Amino acid sequence: MKNCIHFFMLFLLILLLSGCWNRREVNDLAIAVALGIDKNKDETYSVSVQILSPGEVASPQTGGGVGYETPVTTYTGNGRIIFEALRKLTQQLPNKIYLAHIRMIVIGESVAKEGIYKPLDFLSRDPEMRTDFYIIVSKGNSAKEILNVLTSHEKIPANKLFDSLESSSEAWAATGKVKLNDLIDDLISEGTQPILTAVKIVGDADAGKNTDNVLTTDPKASLSYDGMAAFSNNKLAGWLNTAESKGLNYIKGKVKNTIIVIEVNKEMAGIELVDAKTEIIPHFRNGEPSIDVKITGEANIADSNSQFDFMNEQVLLELEQKTSDDIKGKVSQALDKAQHDLKADVFGFGEQLHKADPKNWDKIKANWTDIFPNLPVNTTVNIKIRRAGTITDPFHNDLPKE
Repeated sequence: MKNCIHFFMLFLLILLLSGCWNRREVNDLAIAVALGIDKNKDETYSVSVQILSPGEVASPQTGGGVGYETPVTTYTGNGRIIFEALRKLTQQLPNKIYLAHIRMIVIGESVAKEGIYKPLDFLSRDPEMRTDFYIIVSKGNSAKEILNVLTSHEKIPANKLFDSLESSSEAWAATGKVKLNDLIDDLISEGTQPILTAVKIVGDADAGKNTDNVLTTDPKASLSYDGMAAFSNNKLAGWLNTAESKGLNYIKGKVKNTIIVIEVNKEMAGIELVDAKTEIIPHFRNGEPSIDVKITGEANIADSNSQFDFMNEQVLLELEQKTSDDIKGKVSQALDKAQHDLKADVFGFGEQLHKADPKNWDKIKANWTDIFPNLPVNTTVNIKIRRAGTITDPFHNDLPKE
């Protein structure tokens, strides 16, 4: 019995000791929260790493003011491959870069144009990196410039980018949350081309690097999402604007909530779409592919500067039709851009055809790039308005007439 107890205690001790063999103190690490990847003119990579300041790691403080210390510092290294560029940064940093807390990867436009599979190889291969970060593309600025902008409200720029992407995807629907595994799945798919959200600097990029940018109520520079980047065969094919990006998300069933402004007789009503569903129905007729897209949803009246009588059934029917038409218009814009300009199946129609009829898909997949631009896509939209808010008759209807 004693031997069993001794063996059990020894077993527990081994478990406890084995959990500490690779332990590293926080103060001995340079904790990275964002990574930016650009391409230099000499074909080398420029890798920028946003590192938490030591004081931020030890005892995070809020606010600014006298003695304000930037919560992050961005370091940049160059190399023939990304791993080399990162290791070269040890010449600038006293500690090893720790990548397990990365929240955002910013791919520079220069890299996106040449192809993104090489950077993704490092990101997917490194054992330290988790896969719960988001990947975006810089538009009009380098990835380094994006990471150099100090942000107000959320003082760690990587967190600002992360939180803003999540909130805009939930409430505006013109962006897309793409993680590493999602991107790789789309890249290796035979019937889907990847999309990534685009980010840009609004204002003066140089001013955004200074602490004054966060110590004012009117920052000279800010970071803003601006539509999406579409890829074809691993390379940037072009950009989708806000309306086209919303249309894309409607087709892909990614719209959870958004606002639609409807104009009737020069008067405006704000419609909040709260429950949208998309059904994609693939067909092969005599070997020829086609797609039906059916979008349904429910909406509320969120804002109105009009004299609409929301108790009137005909008024609601007209608003429902206008709302459906607005969505269908954005879907048409996205289809036109993808089929005739980008020539990239960012909707995943090919993947849907593959799942529905593998045999017929095998016959056309080699020519899908040529078939997609002329693929017939039929769209129907049916939105129902369920609620008019807490009031059914706007109070300004009772104001004295001028």
